[in-house]
Amino acid sequence: MNLKAMKTTVGIWLCLIGVFVIIHFTYLLAGIKSDNRVIVDDVLLTLLVLFLNKKYLHLKLHHRLNISLSELLKINSLPIVFYLFYLTAWVVKLPNAGLYRIVDTILLALSAAVFEELFFRGILLNNMIQHSKRNFSSYLSAILVSSILFGVTHMINLFGQSFSATLLQAVNAFAIGIMLAAIYLRTGSLKWTILYHFMLDFTGILVNRSVVIATPTSQKWLGILFVDLLYISAGMILVRKEQQNKLEF
Repeated sequence: MNLKAMKTTVGIWLCLIGVFVIIHFTYLLAGIKSDNRVIVDDVLLTLLVLFLNKKYLHLKLHHRLNISLSELLKINSLPIVFYLFYLTAWVVKLPNAGLYRIVDTILLALSAAVFEELFFRGILLNNMIQHSKRNFSSYLSAILVSSILFGVTHMINLFGQSFSATLLQAVNAFAIGIMLAAIYLRTGSLKWTILYHFMLDFTGILVNRSVVIATPTSQKWLGILFVDLLYISAGMILVRKEQQNKLEF
């Protein structure tokens, strides 16, 4: 692992966490508790990240695609399977949801998906790779570091939900981060990771009726951990050593 790459990556992450904490405490002082503040947060942070990248980091976020449709479908095979479950949930929940709730959920899910994929995959993962040698261990280190930071960031949700729910969310985010990082490395594009992230968040908010997650039961823990193993396995398969020549970076 390149220590300089890790230090700069963690440094960038800490700066954004600092900005987020300032915004959060501003909301607390102002007495603002609406879920819609997440949309404002994510839009502001997205604009900030884009500005900092253009001004200082100069990281290439989108890489030229050079893969066939069949290869693209293989890479996204696990997300495609989950899309079927998400669509089933939509069929059940959408008829009972009002137009305002649907639009609000779309905005919440889309703003979160765009910012988090831009920052964690587009910036942090890219930064680790750009400052490291192009070999299997460097790719694996970049995936693990960016995914760990993605998971740890979700511990911020302790401000609004139980420790058990937040810990499960953090573990789940780490596992998802591994798969999404692998998809990004194999496709060179954030659009596929944003699509899955949006579908996941939209379904979750639609079902839970909030961005806040209820304290999970032991059965829910086991179910999500099983899914997390699928995420991690899919990610590791996509970036296994034999596939290194297919990585788009």
